Amino acid sequence: MATGRSDWHGALPAGYCTPEEAAERLAPRSACVAFTGYRPEKFRTVWPDGEAERRLAGLLRPAITTLYDEGRRRFLCGMADGFDLWAAAEVLALRDTGRCPEAEVVAVVPFAGHDGRCGAWFRSLYAAVWGRASLRVLIAPAYLPEVFHRRNDFLVDHAAVVLCFHTGLRGGTAYTVARARRTGVPVLNLAAPALSPEGAQKRLF
Repeated sequence: MATGRSDWHGALPAGYCTPEEAAERLAPRSACVAFTGYRPEKFRTVWPDGEAERRLAGLLRPAITTLYDEGRRRFLCGMADGFDLWAAAEVLALRDTGRCPEAEVVAVVPFAGHDGRCGAWFRSLYAAVWGRASLRVLIAPAYLPEVFHRRNDFLVDHAAVVLCFHTGLRGGTAYTVARARRTGVPVLNLAAPALSPEGAQKRLF
């Protein structure tokens, strides 16, 4: 699969760039981190109390600040409800407090109208993250069966590190983590310390 290819033959919707245009603007790759993780319903397998957002915040903040201190400045968000948008919101919050003043969110949107698939609360968060993104990439003009894989390929192929929450469940996160491991991109897995204290030492795949 050719990562970064697009299907645009006419004008892009306002505010977006093509994957090809984004590839040039995201250099150097060493400054980029990609997010991948579960949607809210999957987090109930880890935290049945439904407090995933609050619990994740305590894991995301130190991970993001550590990556920032290592020189990462661009955080690529696939714009899915759950982990993706919560992680992007943490980046923006850390920028607002001055802890990570140069941090940027890059919105990698799979297709036009993708936000309509989110619930009402996530549509509000989606709009907030999209509105503050420094770069907005549109992978395809409309839904395609392979569009989410193409979005995930773009995330991995333009990142130096993948920050994820993955407990082994099948789905898009598993696909993205597998691609990162196959292509040699380090994966920082926040699920390891979340599931067991000793797991914190094994979070880098």
